[in-house]
Amino acid sequence: MNISDILNVNYKLHTKDLDITFNGIYATDLLSAAIKSAEPGNMLITIISHDNTIGCAMMIDLAAILITENRPVTQTMINKANEMHIAILSTPLKTHEAILDLKERGCL
Repeated sequence: MNISDILNVNYKLHTKDLDITFNGIYATDLLSAAIKSAEPGNMLITIISHDNTIGCAMMIDLAAILITENRPVTQTMINKANEMHIAILSTPLKTHEAILDLKERGCL
């Protein structure tokens, strides 16, 4: 799935590359769980909006990160994600709501 396919009024893209594709999701608020169980190319869905989230994504070669509950995304996170070609999106939805929305829209 392409990042541009999921964008709508509930999802904001913070990074510059719309052509990033992801192949499934992994949702967790424990970065150690993501390191253990997420697969390369996945999109991580989490409330954890921190520089360490980008580091985690780099370690496991994630394609994208979706930050839920309108958590702030810093410019440092955006810069590093752009450098590493990782998409960062945010949404006001709660994690389970985002998963259900993406599923209902055929994005998963």
